[in-house]
Amino acid sequence: MPNLTSRRDLLKSAALLPLTSFSVEKTAPQKTRAVRFAYIGDTHLTPDAKPMKAVAACLHHLQNQADKPAFILHGGDVIMDALGRDKTAVAAQWQAWQQVVKADNALPINYCIGNHDVWGLPDAKADARYGKAWVQEVLGLPNRYYSFARNGWYFIVLDSVQTKPDGSWYTAHLDEPQFAWLEKELATVPATTPVLLLSHIPILSATAFYDSTNVKGGNWAIPGSWVHTDATRLFALFHQHPNVKLALSGHMHLLDRSEYNDVTYCCNGAVSGNWWNADYYHETPAGYALIDLYTDGSFDRTYVRQLFA
Repeated sequence: MPNLTSRRDLLKSAALLPLTSFSVEKTAPQKTRAVRFAYIGDTHLTPDAKPMKAVAACLHHLQNQADKPAFILHGGDVIMDALGRDKTAVAAQWQAWQQVVKADNALPINYCIGNHDVWGLPDAKADARYGKAWVQEVLGLPNRYYSFARNGWYFIVLDSVQTKPDGSWYTAHLDEPQFAWLEKELATVPATTPVLLLSHIPILSATAFYDSTNVKGGNWAIPGSWVHTDATRLFALFHQHPNVKLALSGHMHLLDRSEYNDVTYCCNGAVSGNWWNADYYHETPAGYALIDLYTDGSFDRTYVRQLFA
């Protein structure tokens, strides 16, 4: 029969041994960055001194980052307004934008069409530049919606801004040809390639609930010009493609981040703040975003508060 005292002493001795000799240290895997870019949006440029100087300062600020972005995505509303302005006023705004970019920017810019970039003056319908033709011409857009690949990610730029059933501007959704194109695009992207979507008007955003005047009779009444009216259709499409990771937007001049069905939706403030009338629009300061995309499909967004307004 074994000696119980000896066994008891042995167990005590074992209990006093340092646990570190049996542990295995684990470290978090390091993410590999694919690319960094800057998001700017809602610049609402006019030929006036204040917005021109402020947009130039924004471009210099992002280009002088110690960790410099490789390119710029512009989320739309490049100029103050073309929807209701005459030809002379619209031409002056586009000339001001071209002047600032030529003098103060050295990075490639990929543009998205915003509602205020559309020439929508009813009296101009007979002009060849009416609608989106003018903005496409000035910005050199291959189409009003398009795609490109960069650093292992696939970028899809959408056109949110459509006419209402009566032909007036505007409501937010993808027209049928564009939706069919998007379906084909997503079907051709390899499942291992992460996808980023850019639309001017948010597909999904908590910012749609900022205005209490939209509560009517105890119910929310969200305008169709604030967020995509075809959001549920897009959610169903994205669900078929798990590599859709990130959707960026502007339009609301507000900052948020919403996650739904493994897709992250980010609304990214405004360079112009409160349309150059104030540095803040509600609780969001004027600024721009730096976006880091990683090879595993993840991302980081840093909102750079710059009170250009």
